[in-house]
Amino acid sequence: MSKKAKAEIADESAIIITDAVLAENQAKLDSYEKSIKAAQERRRKVIIESKLYTYDKLSQLYGGAEGQALLDAVTAEHTLISKLTDSGMSYADIEGLVDSSDGADSKSGNSSDSDVADGQTSFFENENPYTV
Repeated sequence: MSKKAKAEIADESAIIITDAVLAENQAKLDSYEKSIKAAQERRRKVIIESKLYTYDKLSQLYGGAEGQALLDAVTAEHTLISKLTDSGMSYADIEGLVDSSDGADSKSGNSSDSDVADGQTSFFENENPYTV
C-alpha cells in the first residue's frame, strides 16, 4: 500500500472516530437537556403547590375570602399598615392596635367596662356590681 493510501485510511479512521465522539457527546448533551427540563418541571410544580398552600392559608386568615375579595382585603390591610408606618408608627405599635382574639374584652359581655385598670383595688366581687 502506498503512503497516500495509508494516509487516506488514517484520515477516514480519524473522521469516523471524531464522528463517534461527537455523536456520543451530542447524546450526552441531549440527555442533560432532558434532565434539566424535567427538573424545571418539578420545580414549577413545587412553586405552584407552595402558592396554592399560601393562598389557602391567607384565605383562612381572612375568613374564607377568595379571589378578588381576598386580594382587596390584603391590599386594604397593606395600604393601612403603610399609612401607619409612614406616620411614624412602628410595627410593634401597630400590633398593639390589633384586637385580641383571646376574649379578654368579653368578660362581662359589655365592652364598655374595658377601661378598668389591671390590678386596681375594687370593693366589689364583680366588675360591674349593678348587673344581676
